[in-house]
Amino acid sequence: MLRDRGCAFPGCDRPPRWCDAHHIHHWAEGGATSLDNAVLLCGHHHRHLHHSDWAVRLAGDGHPEFVPPAWLDPDQIPRRNHYHRET
Repeated sequence: MLRDRGCAFPGCDRPPRWCDAHHIHHWAEGGATSLDNAVLLCGHHHRHLHHSDWAVRLAGDGHPEFVPPAWLDPDQIPRRNHYHRET
């Protein structure tokens, strides 16, 4: 996915070829299979997102941001992966 340029999870440097599309709003719950509802994640972060309290959403500028669980960040400040933006 051109927008993400690799795994979108904060701090991950995995390239697109190591990633799969993740439905932001799960397809089984009516989420569309579209670019507006997808984010690239490597296998590790894809599984992590499904089995943790992290959340992902698209920000107003259309880029993914990840909201950490309250136990990790009580303010739940959204985080982005800037690694692929700098290359």
